[in-house]
Amino acid sequence: MENPSGKERDSRSHWDAIYKSVEHERLSWHQQCPRESLEFIEASAISAGSPVIDVGGGTSLLAETLLRRGYEDITVLDCSPAAIDRSRSRLGPMAEKIRWSIGDVRSFRSGKKFMLWHDRAAFHFMVDPDDRRKYLESLNACLDDNGHVVLGTFALSGPDTCSNLDVMRYDEPMISELFAPRFRVISSMFSMHDTPSGHQQDFMFFYLRRRWA
Repeated sequence: MENPSGKERDSRSHWDAIYKSVEHERLSWHQQCPRESLEFIEASAISAGSPVIDVGGGTSLLAETLLRRGYEDITVLDCSPAAIDRSRSRLGPMAEKIRWSIGDVRSFRSGKKFMLWHDRAAFHFMVDPDDRRKYLESLNACLDDNGHVVLGTFALSGPDTCSNLDVMRYDEPMISELFAPRFRVISSMFSMHDTPSGHQQDFMFFYLRRRWA
């Protein structure tokens, strides 16, 4: 992360503290199988060699699951070095097949264009309108003109806080309005997530494309 803003430094410190204090299998957002994400990614029909980025990927199992399913060009972006270090340690030699990027999505730029942008549970932390604007600018700058977006957020019936931070909750009309005019929602899915501690959280997943694609 180069010259991070004060807000970005605070975010990095917050998430580093969480990842250093809690095993990844006990984090509330942990999924043993990222079923909903995989369903939308496979429905996109991108090729195995298409560049994919997992935004806020942290210690998620998505990247390694995609590798095992034959996807070849995977990047994980997270603001927390502790999360990236933990994932790399867990994966061992397999970690070398993934590109790891430490940075904040609000200021992230890439030398390559991604064919698929995946984000499960990062966007809903963008509670400030300016943060949402910056997130969308990053998405627009980094996504291929014919790219796909798979987005997971808390549903309207989901929690209003997570990890001691406020969150936004969404339904399809809200996402359609926020991502317009550059993107359109193709489909959406409600999902109930069972946390490792035995609680349930209501999520929405959205599949979006560019307007001109």
